[in-house]
Amino acid sequence: MEPKASEPDNRTSAPSAELFAVNEATSLSHLIVFDPDMSETMLAVGYDDAAQRLAASYKGEPWDDVILLPLLFLWRQAIELSMKAAIRDLCRLRRINGDSDDKLIAVNVNKRLRSSKVGHRLGALMEELKEHLSAVGGPTMPLEVQETIEQLKELDESGTGFRYANSLKVKEARINVATLTETLRHAWLTVHVTIDAVTNGEGVPGGR
Repeated sequence: MEPKASEPDNRTSAPSAELFAVNEATSLSHLIVFDPDMSETMLAVGYDDAAQRLAASYKGEPWDDVILLPLLFLWRQAIELSMKAAIRDLCRLRRINGDSDDKLIAVNVNKRLRSSKVGHRLGALMEELKEHLSAVGGPTMPLEVQETIEQLKELDESGTGFRYANSLKVKEARINVATLTETLRHAWLTVHVTIDAVTNGEGVPGGR
């Protein structure tokens, strides 16, 4: 059924940026810039930075409890995006090195990473990441990082557990926000520098 002339066709119309337009910065004070070309890697850095800032706002008061799920959501997003960026980089590196496997072609990598089989699933992402690391003769992912991501996966495999109230089906817990932040940031940072560890900091052409 075609939309009526008076109805917007949401299948083809571009998103509206009116919210940005009505809040346009007219000076450098309070300026923040939306970059439509921001990479997946840099977006992960943004989630990491936001998580650190949120953790730093902890004051040791009962009200701080409300920031826990948003904090976990930010770290999970940072880790997921960095895993996907590392997978894309490693697939590109394998192609450059002459590997002709169809699954390494960019369009197939994109399709796989957006599929329900992989998508937001940290376990599947970790398995693929380890596969590519092995294929290029790179360093193995540290066990403590694998364990942290496995624990995160057990809490929220689908990527919705930290986004909604009452979605996390676990008992009440008393958590040290400092060690939680340290553990999750270590996992994120290790994944984030994967391609640097493999290429001695040189990266891959066309990468981040």
